[in-house]
Formats: sequence, C-alpha cells, structure tokens
Amino acid sequence: MTITNQITKGAKWTGISTGAITIIQIVQFIFLGNQMSISQFGLVGMLTTIMVFAQILLDSGFGSAVIQKEQVSRRMLSTLFWLNVMAGCSLFIILFLTSGMIAEFFHRTELRELIQIFAVLFLVAPVGQQSQYLLQRDLRFNILGKIEMAAASVSFLLLVVLAFVISPIYAFAISQVVLYGLKSVSYFVAYARTWRPGIVFDLKECREILSFGAFQLSSRLVNRIGSNIDVILIGRFMGAEALGIYNLVYQIVTIPVLRINPIMTRVAFPVFSKNQHSHSALNDGFLHMTKLLSLITFPMLMGLTAVANVFILTFFGEKWTEAIPVLQIMAIVGILRVLMNPSGSIILAKGKADLAFYWDGGMLLLYGGALGIAVNTNSLEIVAWTYVLVSIINFILGRWLLSWLIGLRWSRYLRTVAIPFVLSLLITFTAYLINKGCSYYFSETAVWPLVISVGVSAGMYVILLYACYPKYFSKVLKKRTGGRAI
Repeated sequence: MTITNQITKGAKWTGISTGAITIIQIVQFIFLGNQMSISQFGLVGMLTTIMVFAQILLDSGFGSAVIQKEQVSRRMLSTLFWLNVMAGCSLFIILFLTSGMIAEFFHRTELRELIQIFAVLFLVAPVGQQSQYLLQRDLRFNILGKIEMAAASVSFLLLVVLAFVISPIYAFAISQVVLYGLKSVSYFVAYARTWRPGIVFDLKECREILSFGAFQLSSRLVNRIGSNIDVILIGRFMGAEALGIYNLVYQIVTIPVLRINPIMTRVAFPVFSKNQHSHSALNDGFLHMTKLLSLITFPMLMGLTAVANVFILTFFGEKWTEAIPVLQIMAIVGILRVLMNPSGSIILAKGKADLAFYWDGGMLLLYGGALGIAVNTNSLEIVAWTYVLVSIINFILGRWLLSWLIGLRWSRYLRTVAIPFVLSLLITFTAYLINKGCSYYFSETAVWPLVISVGVSAGMYVILLYACYPKYFSKVLKKRTGGRAI
C-alpha cells in the first residue's frame, strides 16, 4: 500500500469521528457564546491555555516517541505507563497548589476554584495515555474514533444540563473533566486485550525514548507557549473582556487547525514514520496531505471573511459585534496555520525532535516579542495584524526548512496549493457579492443572507471541484455503483 493510500485509509475513520466531534463542538461553542458573558468567555480561554500546557507535561513527549520508534518492548511500555501516572499525580498537586498564583496573574479570583476542578482530570488521564498512542501506532483509528465521539456526546449533554443549574463557566469545567476521564478509561479498556501495564519500572530500558521525549516535550512546550502567547498576553494586559472577544475569534478560525488538520496529521505521523528513510515518499505524502487540507479548509476560512458580519450576528448576537473585524483578519492566520501544521509530522518522523525544539524556540522569541509590543496598543485589531505578519514569516521559513530536510521544492508546493486557493478566492468573492446584495433586503440579524451566501458559494465550489478533478469524482461514483460504468 502506497503512503498516500495509507493516509487516505487512516483518514477515513478519523474524518468521520472528527466530523461528528466538530459538529458537537461547534454547537457547544455557540451555546456557550450565548450563555456566557464576554468576560466569562475570556475565562474559558485562560482555562483552555492552562490545560493545554498541563496536558503536554502529562504526555512528556512519550507518545510521539512510542509512535516513532519501530520496536517497543512491553517492559518499556509499562515503565512509560507508570511515568505517566506519576506525572499526572504531580500535575494535580502543582495545579491545586498554584491555582491562587495563576488567578492572581490574570487578575481573576474565580480562576482559583476553576483550576482546582480542572486539576482532577490529571488523576484519571494517565490511565489511558499509553493505550491511546498504541492504538494510533497500530493505525486502529476506527476504535479511537468511536471512543472520542461517545465521550464528546456525553460531555456535551452534561454541559447543557449543568449550564441551567449552575454557572456556565463551572458547567464547562466539570464537563471537560468528564470528557477526558471517559476517553482515558475507554482507551485503556479498548487496548487491554493487547497490552496491559505490568509492575515494572526500568528507566534503562527507556533511555532512548526518554531522550527523544525530552526534546519533544521541550519542543511542544515552547511551541505551545508560542501559539498561546497571544492569549496569555491579552489576558494579562488587556483583561478578560478583550480576551473573551479574541477567544471567540480564535476558536472560530482554529476549528480547521484543531479539528480538521488532525484528520490528516494524526494519521500522517505514524505513516511518515514508517517511510522516514524515503524522501520521495515523504514529499508525495506531505504534498498529498497539504492538497487535501487546502481543498477543505481554504474555502471555509476565506469564505468566512465574506460573511463574518452575518455569521457573528446570527449565531452569537449583537454583544459580539466587536469581534467581526478581528475575525476577518484572523482568518488569514487560520489559513497559514493549516498549511504549517503538517510540517511537525515530517520533522518528528525524521527523528528530529531536537531540531523541532530549536525551531520552536526561535519562533517563540519572534511571536512573543512582536505580540508583546502589540498588546500595549490596547487594540485587538493591531494584535491580529501583528499575528498575521509573524505567521507569514514563520510560514516562509518553514517551507525553507522542509526543502532542506526532505528536498521539498517550492515549485511543487505552490502548484499543490494553487488550485484550492484560486477556487476558494472565486467563491469568496461570490459570497461577498451575495451578502452585500442581501443586506438591501434583510436585516443584519436575519439568517437568510448567511444561508443564501453559504449555500450558493458551496454549490459553486462543488461544481468547480468537479471541473478541476473529474477523475476523482468518477472514481467515487464508480465505488458507489459497485464499479459499474457511469
């Protein structure tokens, strides 16, 4: 099976589960946006950022090391399991004891109790950590998908019920603990027939993985500080309300990065790792993945700039009007992040965790310095444009890194993204014209301008795709008809 076929096959179940989870999260996102005040939504951004760093520390880079390594012994896996358990208990204690200091840093006293609630999930999360990565390593994405869809559904239903009983922000915190707890226990049960941890702790057996994991941990921490430095700085210097507006925008534009990109990158890392010695295979796989991501996410993010006003007013209400111009600017960041995200799978598949660390360290300095200056203007639009400028620099340097690492050629890369970009530009212009025309006949809060703009442009995009990729559509139709001629 070729590398492109491996990616496509693995992406099938990942795509189904991610699609279902994305729908749940979008509904949850809209629900919270309407139930919470702007400042409470800022607290969600603070909590999410804290949880992201804690999860990275919990993983300690072991997950990527297990997937990347060709041979892993049971003794090694058991040792890593107990290391994860110790890390989880340590994180629970650290978060519980430092919750007051973190709340003081963000000038929000209510964060203390919320962080203490979140800390509980790190007592349960380590149980299924190794099992999750082993399922991913074995390309058993159907099991992973079913677990994640079930856990997301239960968590959302609990959130809705609790939001009408207690404060929405506390309901959110409790639902997240339930979400990660359910997933962890389910991963463990699903892989228990294949592997269970033994009463073994041998650090010598894990020496190579610990070395890889240390660089991966450092790299991911630096990377996450870089990608969350905007949230940290806005929350600290511009306040919870400004962060609430920014967090709403950020969540919208990063949906493709956080939900759609993993359909490919989650599959790509183990597949790339199995082909790590073939630059030709890695080039083909990377470009194939980039093309698929571009075809899916470009029209979403570019089209969003054309209908941002009706989108915000329809789903979130007039209290979020200030988010509209920021959303239009940050959509550019979303596009660049979609394109940059798959690079990490290549770097790790080549075993270059140390290179990823140094690269992310440089980007942290670049992002931190630029955004540190921007937040002092107290303007979210200036912060957003600064983020765009720095992301463009990061994107250009990242393509140069891949040309050195696997011989990726700029000409091939540009040809890969050219058609998705042009098609998306055409439907964005169409959506803009329709939206403008509808403004003469409907009020700003009416849903019809959004429905008509999105519906017509989406139909136009499908027609354009068929015109550009007729062979692919014919192949899909033949599968649907059992191989009979169309």
